[in-house]
Amino acid sequence: MGLKRKQKKKYIELEKRLEVKFKNVRENELVLTKDDFKDGKLLAGSFERIKNECYYIPYEDEVEIKMPQKFLGGFCGSFELMSHRELSKLWALRREAWITALILILAGIGLLIPMYFLYEVRGAFIIPELLLIASWVFVWAAVQKVFFDRWRLREQRFTLLQLLDAKVVGINEE
Repeated sequence: MGLKRKQKKKYIELEKRLEVKFKNVRENELVLTKDDFKDGKLLAGSFERIKNECYYIPYEDEVEIKMPQKFLGGFCGSFELMSHRELSKLWALRREAWITALILILAGIGLLIPMYFLYEVRGAFIIPELLLIASWVFVWAAVQKVFFDRWRLREQRFTLLQLLDAKVVGINEE
């Protein structure tokens, strides 16, 4: 179905307005407002938001967090506590990935052993093949846990550490 000419024109105008509106916003800059704080402390939802925004900032760029001056004092404590909890969770997930991978690889190897004995039995040609397929499924799941899931957790960890290393700047509210 495609866009109609009128819709396409409307979307292009919207895109141009956004470019003009945000042309002075730097890509390594995260902005917090008074709505991101409650009782002087950073809200959990705001922490998640800036953490997600940080995923789009290259590691070689220094992150700068701008916030109202009056919240600077309460920000660091609540931010570091939330970051510590998140890092602890990531380490636990990493350990869990290793343990799960070990269990899966052992299950895959465990299915290979009876497969070789069943090849010797006459007429049992389908069951060994099914065991071979099942063992490779377990081995692949282990490989996925070790290589892909751990990589994702590593990226989350370094993004969080990049955010912790950010330059925090207080701005006057307008």
